[in-house]
Amino acid sequence: MKRAIAALGQDVRQGLVDSFPVLFAFLPLGLSFGMYAVALGLDWYWAPITALFVFAGSLEFLAVSMLLTGAPLPAVATTTFFVNARHVFYGLSVPLERIRPLPLRLYSIHALTDESYAVLGSKNPDELTPTRMLTVQISTHFYWTASVMVGALAATAIPFDLSFMGFAMTALFVVLALEALKRSREFGLAAAALVVAVIAAMVASEAMLVASMLIYLVIALAVVLVRRRSLT
Repeated sequence: MKRAIAALGQDVRQGLVDSFPVLFAFLPLGLSFGMYAVALGLDWYWAPITALFVFAGSLEFLAVSMLLTGAPLPAVATTTFFVNARHVFYGLSVPLERIRPLPLRLYSIHALTDESYAVLGSKNPDELTPTRMLTVQISTHFYWTASVMVGALAATAIPFDLSFMGFAMTALFVVLALEALKRSREFGLAAAALVVAVIAAMVASEAMLVASMLIYLVIALAVVLVRRRSLT
């Protein structure tokens, strides 16, 4: 029994050590999101509630704006799918099947974010015990929710207009796009995405995001198929 408790404590400590660097990534972004949500007109407590139940980083910025603009459900669902589709593949390299019972495994699936995946995916799978994996995910979830709450509370105490925080989402996605472009070097696809977005904004402004994503998906799939055929 003592050995089991000692092993459990060791796994918890190791999970906390693994996840601690994520705090420094979450803190500025979480503060920004909390302030952004309040700047858009939400009551401060909705920001940590969103962080707790959505827990999807960049999608939360979109979710708040879609909520306030009354976006239709199909647009919300499509946007969510495109933004978070990559998460489908995370579980292929992280042994979540070791986590039991089922409610804990379902939580682990929910909490498998980019950051927790980066931490867990960099470890030897044989060393990832259920307790260690859950500790990483629970602690990163706490870091995000707490930083968002602090940002939201700070926004309620700041005496000047925070409407400029509305640019935070735009800046976030610009940075993400530039980082992706830097890694992939897909300048042609980036130019195509920009052209598609401009045309969609001109032709179907109310459904610009969904329309541009769908059209770009078709273009990207066509490019992949052409490249595969050229290699065979």
